Amino acid sequence: MFDNAPPGHQKPAREPTLDRRGPEEERIALRCTRKELQLLDSFVADGEFESRSELMRAALREFLRARAAAVATPPVAGRGMGLVEVPVRLRASEVETFRDYASQVANGRELGDVLADLVRRGELELKVVELVERARRARREDERARERLDGLAESAADLERRGVVGR
Repeated sequence: MFDNAPPGHQKPAREPTLDRRGPEEERIALRCTRKELQLLDSFVADGEFESRSELMRAALREFLRARAAAVATPPVAGRGMGLVEVPVRLRASEVETFRDYASQVANGRELGDVLADLVRRGELELKVVELVERARRARREDERARERLDGLAESAADLERRGVVGR
């Protein structure tokens, strides 16, 4: 239990004591590096959290929520139809906004499906395909122009070597 236990001395694992304490009284201890503690303290100092404990409880809740959502999420339908699942990083406030949108506007559809539809709609409205094709075409034209320029530079160097043209 303590770091100063004699070497080689192992205590049997302690069983949780759920019968003696209520769930609100259970505690866990974390070991953190100095750098991790400094980062925790910076969040507390910024006023985002009142204490290290509050920050760690919020982090634990978010981790458990994400893990439970990942486990509870059914397999992606239509994988055989060419669909690819892509991880997306969003702020917690953005996720809540999209969840509200999914429940209120999208008739309770799953968050992933709603985000996919929004991306598709945005892709159509922004004409992303056209923008990408235009950028690819410009890149090809730039490469051809560089090749022509390199060819002209070689010709100029060749003419200088022959003495036809001087600088």
